[in-house]
Amino acid sequence: MSREQVNKFFNIIDEYNDFEYLLYEIICHCAPTLKRQKIASLIIFSNNGRKLNLIWEKYKDRIKENLKISFFELRRNKKNIAVLFYNDKMLEASIKCQKNIDFLNRFGYTNEMDLNQCLCHLSKRFQKICPHEIGVFLGYPIEDVITFVDCPGIKCKIIGYWKVYHDVENAKAIFNRYDLIKDKMIGLILKGYKPTQLILDV
Repeated sequence: MSREQVNKFFNIIDEYNDFEYLLYEIICHCAPTLKRQKIASLIIFSNNGRKLNLIWEKYKDRIKENLKISFFELRRNKKNIAVLFYNDKMLEASIKCQKNIDFLNRFGYTNEMDLNQCLCHLSKRFQKICPHEIGVFLGYPIEDVITFVDCPGIKCKIIGYWKVYHDVENAKAIFNRYDLIKDKMIGLILKGYKPTQLILDV
């Protein structure tokens, strides 16, 4: 975007009321997930700036009624709330994939756990650290997740939505697809569409 477009964009979102601004944050961070091109997205609503943690608490039930995807609060404290937005069937299929569940077994997940139980276990681990296995829940390639966890000394080939150690070309294609979805959403905002309209359009 040009400097003029950037200024216009921020002027637009600065005028949003709290509910519209919260939706804007969700759209910008979760656009590929909302479009079902990504399994899940993680957002940290903090108490900085517009205090999105408080806005989230106020409007999350209303958000639930508007979104066509699910969400799960992984952690909350005085400073922020970590929320995983996800597509139910896609996430369930991912964690039940044999390669993924074999990896998750290392961190206390079992083959018998359903999706909600897995999310609860992830939440428990999230209280102290950001657990590395969250990459599985976010849809990252398992090979890259395993290398990130087991071989911290290895330098990744590129960094995008995740650190890529293996199939660079496939990762680039995915990154480009995600970026195009986000760019389209931003373009619609510049044209005057409000987040409430965009949520209904996804």
